[in-house]
Amino acid sequence: MNLLVCATEYYPHGFGIANVAHRVVEHLKAKGVRCTVCSPTGPDITAGSRRLIRELAVGGLLHYWTGVARLSGADEYDAIWMHNPLFPTASPFPHGVATIHSTYLNKFCQGMAPQRYYRLASAIERRSLVRTAHRNRFTAVSETVDADLRTIGLEPSGIALIPNGVDTRCFSPGEGREELRRDLEIPEDHKVLIFLGRMSEVKQPERLVETFTHLHRLRPETTLVMAGSGDRLEATRSCARDLGIDDAVRFLGPVDSDVTPELYRVADCFVMASRSEGSPLALLEALSTGLPAVVSRIPPLCFVEDQGFGRIVDFDRPEAAAVSMDAYLDSDLRHAGDLARTYVTERHDWSVIADQYIAEFEQAAECR
Repeated sequence: MNLLVCATEYYPHGFGIANVAHRVVEHLKAKGVRCTVCSPTGPDITAGSRRLIRELAVGGLLHYWTGVARLSGADEYDAIWMHNPLFPTASPFPHGVATIHSTYLNKFCQGMAPQRYYRLASAIERRSLVRTAHRNRFTAVSETVDADLRTIGLEPSGIALIPNGVDTRCFSPGEGREELRRDLEIPEDHKVLIFLGRMSEVKQPERLVETFTHLHRLRPETTLVMAGSGDRLEATRSCARDLGIDDAVRFLGPVDSDVTPELYRVADCFVMASRSEGSPLALLEALSTGLPAVVSRIPPLCFVEDQGFGRIVDFDRPEAAAVSMDAYLDSDLRHAGDLARTYVTERHDWSVIADQYIAEFEQAAECR
């Protein structure tokens, strides 16, 4: 099979979409699929502009997808894999598969600011996706995204649920915990919580720090490790200083992907305070490493408690959330971590996920 992959970001430039596309492509190549990647940074075909996407947001995305629509030689590919497509009109490809990682509709319904922007973006999104659905099948990375697509107006029969995955060999329990903690100047007897991801409004890093402040008062032998960059990083640092908790929070900033598997091994528990999520890679990576998780009360994350390897808390009530977290840290975290590891290896290994995508691409190829 000859596949064209179209994404507005691609590894090593970007975050969620970039990493998902890259991971699946690597496994597709190992299975004999020829993959050509088109993104603002290539590596094979360059279209659009990272700068315009960063500065103009939806305007930059429309510019990229206009460029994709004008690509010559699309008929040479058996299928075209499109990540969060936003064509100004509709997909020009009868043999396309559109993977949706998140929606503007969800951000608008969550009340994210600026509301006027997300209202406009969700209207543009609805128009584009409904028209694209006339020619292409869709995949959703979570049940929440699937529900969003149905609300937008897509037929359920045209949507397949394919969650994100994880490299379970790379992200696995391992040695070196004590040495890593010494490097970060974390006392041996501390319970360590870790957040790894983009420091953005939707992730609520400041609310996480506020909650941890209450937890630290209940349990002084705790440390919070926060790794990642984003437009809320400095504000989150300031929040920790203002709350007098900066000595107990380790801000690592952006970390190289080669370091993250070891970084998870520092911790006892993963923590995520997001307002909105699709299928977060960092959570799956942490679970694969054998960490239980404390997460916010939103549908895509509730499985951690349902499956017995996590706790759901309401981060909009920081004091109550801290009390719940304190109690959870007294539970059998190692057993919960073992359950998490088993769950991910059975359901979310990238090889398993790649096979599901291949089935979608083969179906799309029949539409040429």
